[in-house]
Amino acid sequence: MADEAKEMSGDREREFLSCLAEILEEDSISPGDDYRETPMWGSLTAFALKLDMQRRYGADLSLAELGEFASAGDLMRRVLA
Repeated sequence: MADEAKEMSGDREREFLSCLAEILEEDSISPGDDYRETPMWGSLTAFALKLDMQRRYGADLSLAELGEFASAGDLMRRVLA
């Protein structure tokens, strides 16, 4: 059972990072990456990310919050919590 839960968690994390990379028009994003430093990051991208995180994961983040996370992993932990 524990292995199954760990695998499901890993799948959710991979899916999250894949979705984030798609929104940012990047080939991939790692948990340690600062997603705000990607070329596509801006207010429209932040808004698209906010809407996507709300739709996919039920996470209601403010635009200000999206600018405060230090890394993709920090954002992921908040959204998947």
